[in-house]
Amino acid sequence: MSLNNLTIPSLLDTSLFELCYGLDQGLFTSVDLIRAYLQRIREVDSNYHAVIEVNPDALDIAKQMDVERVRSSHGRPLLGTPILVKDSIVTLDSMEATAGSMALVGAKPSKESAVVTALRHVGAIILGKTNMAEWAGFRSTSGCSGWSARGGQAYGPFCPNMKTSGSSTGSAIATALGLASAAIGTETCYSIVHPAERCGVVGFTPTRGLLSSEGIIYASAKEDTVGVITKTVNDASGLVSLLADNEDARGNLYVPLAMRTDLCGVRIGIPARGLLPEVDNMHSAKQTAFSKLINHLTTCGANIVSVDKISGVATYAELPARVKGCVLNTDMKTSINNYLSSLITNPNKIHTLDDLIAFTKLCPEEGYPARNVARLEAANATDPSDPLYRYLSSLEDATYATTIPGTLRDFDLHVLLVPNLSATLQTFAAKAGSPVMSVSMGRYPEDTEIEIDARSNLVDVAPGIPFSVYIFGDRNRDGNVIRVGHACERIMNARSGLKPYVLPTTDLAGHTESPHGL
Repeated sequence: MSLNNLTIPSLLDTSLFELCYGLDQGLFTSVDLIRAYLQRIREVDSNYHAVIEVNPDALDIAKQMDVERVRSSHGRPLLGTPILVKDSIVTLDSMEATAGSMALVGAKPSKESAVVTALRHVGAIILGKTNMAEWAGFRSTSGCSGWSARGGQAYGPFCPNMKTSGSSTGSAIATALGLASAAIGTETCYSIVHPAERCGVVGFTPTRGLLSSEGIIYASAKEDTVGVITKTVNDASGLVSLLADNEDARGNLYVPLAMRTDLCGVRIGIPARGLLPEVDNMHSAKQTAFSKLINHLTTCGANIVSVDKISGVATYAELPARVKGCVLNTDMKTSINNYLSSLITNPNKIHTLDDLIAFTKLCPEEGYPARNVARLEAANATDPSDPLYRYLSSLEDATYATTIPGTLRDFDLHVLLVPNLSATLQTFAAKAGSPVMSVSMGRYPEDTEIEIDARSNLVDVAPGIPFSVYIFGDRNRDGNVIRVGHACERIMNARSGLKPYVLPTTDLAGHTESPHGL
């Protein structure tokens, strides 16, 4: 499969920048890529529901990109490379942007999302839109894990009826299956990193603002961050670097090749027992893999530090649910109403969150009341002028948004390393806008007992399903996260051997019509 030997790569395994190299070398064309990807999507996506729609103009755009590449190869590093984007990311073309809701079918704002403009600037082709948890998972309390009215129930790749979790569900599934070289998602709280874990790929949510979130359909304008899902850490850091708003931000992401397993001088914090219940109670397979990873990181020169206190964790855990959700719910109401007011095309006449709730209850495809609208109603019941909201918003900014940065400073750490999803730490990272990466660490062994998630009735644990380590860093210190992520990836090599239960038989080798100048 080595591109250095000029062989056609497998789309299941090849990375974003390997594809860019193959295009540059004339090993294949953008037209070849688009045809192969579209056929792979047609072949298997009925099993997974990862891709909500494909770009009908993708092939014509690819032809234009191939002509541009012949004329000039400078200045557009992703020229002709197909990338998928989440359904809440707006493109001003023939595709929809609906956040998974039938209410927004046919609706258009006046401008596309800034990240889409950035993708076009570097030459990427928007291949299509990926399925998601409707309204970023903030519609319902009854069964919206990876489900949307528009896209249906998305399923993970490693066993039938597999749960993937997170709202950027389709982006993770599609990347894992080689239905695109990479995908763009958005994260309010673990919406990128958790589905990436479930699909055995890399999820990277950089410092908020590093990639502009302007123009997306927000769940929370205050907390939402645009991030990437890729097959490798190198792809994740490279893609964010290409799309970052400014040169200083790109410098923050740079990790020299020679340092990718050299962790001398790097201080890594790990949670002490009793600090995070979700870590203490994790599956034994994760405990075994994490112990192995820590031993190897020590061999690479890292200084492992036990963290026995994270300010605010106990206090936050004791807060009533109404108080915890007050700021996010209020911001969601404001964000949705602001987006709806920006629409210049609005065929369903959805102007407010009130209208959205009423439409959702009446639209058959929305599955109400089996799938309720409790979270939308909770958001709608809030009042931005409520003194409690103003107080809690200030409290979050002063306390919870400083929790992870403060812990890193208190223990003189570069990153925190956590071997299981921690909703609490993810919440703190979202409030701080600090970077998080998930990197595959292992997979459940063959003798693992199957576990069903009670809420969704989907398979949560089963043999062959991968799991990840989570890396938390400080704002504008994304390079520390990337450096440790590179080391974890190379040490564990956990993507090797992952086997989706239904794979496309179509590959790039069957779609190259000529040697393209070789």
